[in-house]
Formats: sequence, structure tokens, C-alpha cells
Amino acid sequence: MLAEETMIKNIIIITLFTLSSHLNAKETLIIGTYDSFSSEWGPGPEIELKFEEICNCDVQYVATNQAGSLNSNIFKKGKDILLGVEVNDFKEGDSDYWARYDYGYFAFIFNKDKIENPPNSFQELASNNNLKIVVQDPRTSPVGLGLLRWMKKIYPESFIENFKLLNDQIITYTPGWSEAYGMFLDNKADLVLSYSTSPFYHQEYEDEYKYEALIFEEGHLITEELILVNKDVKNFDLAKSFVDFVLTENIQKIISSKNIMYPVDKNAMPKKMSQLEVPIKLEAKELDTAKLISEWLKASID
Repeated sequence: MLAEETMIKNIIIITLFTLSSHLNAKETLIIGTYDSFSSEWGPGPEIELKFEEICNCDVQYVATNQAGSLNSNIFKKGKDILLGVEVNDFKEGDSDYWARYDYGYFAFIFNKDKIENPPNSFQELASNNNLKIVVQDPRTSPVGLGLLRWMKKIYPESFIENFKLLNDQIITYTPGWSEAYGMFLDNKADLVLSYSTSPFYHQEYEDEYKYEALIFEEGHLITEELILVNKDVKNFDLAKSFVDFVLTENIQKIISSKNIMYPVDKNAMPKKMSQLEVPIKLEAKELDTAKLISEWLKASID
């Protein structure tokens, strides 16, 4: 009888322990993003800590150094959230819940101590054969693809001819943004394709004002980054709450100051960022990406 009572007590203890463990178990939220967002100097780690303080969950980033693959079927698999999808690579049916969380304008960055009379239009840039330019591969980088969309918007009927002129000055195509910007900072190129907000980083964190964005009279293509909940995600409520969290003013301040992009919440705009020159906005919608890549290959190889 004593043995039976002991066994029953043990079963009750095990059951209560299992139930308690289940009730206290943390949900896991897997977020697919690009490496500069989740890196130690990016906004990801701080946002992770702040969300975990209120969600009783474990936030995990899965990063890629090829941001252009974020919305691909291969990378989306197993992710609850995708963070950093470029708006032109997104279709409404890709997600039941999504939001824009920051934006910027593609631009070429230069060192004003080295270039006294910078070009102020694509036409001037293409005709200046003394400048060495580094850009990103449009097949792997949304920044590189942004350049194609930008020029296609300006030269809808003569894209190939004009890109050939620019291509004569491009010294290399890097897989992603980090490699290209690193080459520029190492003085291996005069210009780097980036964002018009990039000078903010140098001003804010290095007290350095020699880097500026070329502002073209034709205008600059706007790029908007999206955060979206994957289709058929099991923990939809948790994923949705993270999306909402990213849009709060305090988190928008972290994103703008560390992701070096304009926040969608204007109240979160850093002072020095608000003082940058804002380009004329251009939009590129409904462009055939595959056709554009094909035209770029023709212009860059022929």
C-alpha cells in the first residue's frame, strides 16, 4: 500500500512539474533579416532585449548577407517574421499582416575633401570618366537592384545605353552593401552606392562631416523596408505584436539611429538626420525585375 501511495505521489509531482514547465515555457519567435540589422552594432540586439522584457518569449534572428533573398521561398521557410523586405519586392498576398518601418533614398556617397565639383545629375556622372564607382550586384542586393530601378525610371527608353556609360566607371559589383561601403572607406573607390542618409552615421558617431550624398536633379528612387508576418505562421498573435512593437516611437528611434534610415514615425527622427538634404522622390512600380536584370547584364557585359 505504501509503495502504491509513493508511486501515486510521484506521478502527481511529475504531472505538476510537466504542467508547470509547459505553462512557463517561452514561445520562440524566429525573425529572418539581413546581417547588418542583427549585428551587434545594428538595431536588432537592442530591440530583441526590449521585446523579450514584455513578451515572455525568445527572439531569434536568422540573418543573410544577401538581403535580396529575404522574400525568397527558400529563405522564408521556418521564419515567423521577415524584416527588411524591399517594398518593390513585396506583393500584397505575401502576408496577412505587414508594415513599413523605415525608408530612404538610393544615392551615391562621396568624400567632399577629394571631389571638389561633384556631379549633380546622372548625365554628369555618366560623362565623368575620372570617377571610380563601387556598387552592389543587383542579383543579390536590393541596393544594387535599386540602382537599376532608379535608372530605368529616369531612362525608360534608353536604359541600356545610359547604363553602359555608367558601367565604364564601375570597378566592381559586390554581393552586398557592407562590402561596397568598406571598399569606399578604404579609398578603393571615389563613389559608393548607398543611401542619402549614410552621412548621418559619420556625423553622429564619428563627428565627421566630409562624407555627403550626391543629390541629382532628376530625383532619387525611394526605398521602403517592410516587416511582415509569414503566411500560416502558428504564433500569429506573438508575431503581430512584434510588428506593432517595431512601430512604437522608442523602437523607431533605435531603428533610425542604428539602421541609418528615416523612421516612419517622424517623432523618432534624429536631429542630424532631419538636417540632411532630402532628394526629390521617385517611385518605381510594376517593373519586370527579370527583364531589368537581363538588360543590366547586356549593358555590363557587352
